[in-house]
Parts: sequence; structure tokens; C-alpha cells
Amino acid sequence: MIEEDDIEQEGSAPTKKTIDRKKILIFVLPVLIVIGISVGFYYALNSGYSDKEMHYNIIKQTNSSDGSEKITIFYDLPEISANLKKINVDKQVLYLKINLELSAIDDIKTIETLTPRLSDAILSHIVEITPEELEGANGLYWLKEELLYRINLLVAPIKISNINIKSMEIKTENNQ
Repeated sequence: MIEEDDIEQEGSAPTKKTIDRKKILIFVLPVLIVIGISVGFYYALNSGYSDKEMHYNIIKQTNSSDGSEKITIFYDLPEISANLKKINVDKQVLYLKINLELSAIDDIKTIETLTPRLSDAILSHIVEITPEELEGANGLYWLKEELLYRINLLVAPIKISNINIKSMEIKTENNQ
């Protein structure tokens, strides 16, 4: 037997409207796809801007007596890591960060162009150095002067006034 309550429920219209899952997919899915594609294009097309960080700092100094301006540019070279000459069984790696002191803004473009050649010259010099040659202040001074001489030979019309060592670390790795 069918009770009256069941008949009333079957015959009456539902008070809540249920949203079909297909309708949700039809409206939401294209919106998500458009957002995903636009974010992907944004990062793909603008990725070059985040990689181009400034690799130099400019300092202007004004002479108080005659009012002339002197410009010093500190250009950062990429970090260089090289194996030092082996004396014992352990492999020792030198990690070196340096910057160059330039005196003209026009020299930056030339240095950026010659960066691979500069890195090669620094690496070819470092691989022949033993860890004992780098010990103490004398070793650091000798390395700076030698690198300054070699780099000035490579960038001949440009005069690099100094090399500043930002960080230098020798790590020992065991070969076992």
C-alpha cells in the first residue's frame, strides 16, 4: 500500500534546484583553461626579464674642490668553481666570486661580451694553483694581482683598475 505522504512527495515539485555536474564543467572548465594558458604565456614570455639581473653597481664621487665627478663601476663576474692542483688524494675545489672595477659605463657592454673569455682565463689559471699557494694574505694578494694582469691583457683597450674578491672558499671532497 502506498501511504499518503509518499504520494505527496512524488507529486510535489522539488523546492531546491540541483545544479547538474555537466553544467558546472561546461562553465568552469573553459575558464580554468583560459586562466592556465594566460598564466603560462605570461611566464614564458616574461622569463627573460627575471634572468637579467644587474651585474654591476655604479658609484659617483664628486670632488668638493673642483666639482668634477668620478665614476666607479663594480661589475660582478659569475661564480667560478675549479679543481685545484692535486697534491694529496683528496680533491679540492675553489669557489671564487669576484668583481671588476671599471671607470666608464661604456665598458660594461664590452665586459659582458667578453665574460666567457674572462671566465676561461681565470679557470685556466686556477687549475694550476695548489692550495698552499692560496694560504694567507700573501696568497690572496698574489692571486688578485695575477688575475688583474691576465684580465687586463684580455680587455686591452679597457683598463680594469682593481679586482675585488667577494668570496673565496676551498672545499675538500674525498675520493673514496
